[in-house]
Amino acid sequence: MLSIEYCARGIVAYLDGNIKLFKEYRNKAIEIYEEERNMCSIGEMIPARTKEKLYKLVS
Repeated sequence: MLSIEYCARGIVAYLDGNIKLFKEYRNKAIEIYEEERNMCSIGEMIPARTKEKLYKLVS
């Protein structure tokens, strides 16, 4: 949730009147958000059949 931190920093910069810094933080927050959105866990990448075989193997 690093993007939230940059959003908060951007809001503070905007309220302080520093529009240039606000835009930098906003752009960084959007960039990080898009990267976070594209991440997936390994469990999501493994097919269901393979998961079933692994569960049978360990049980």
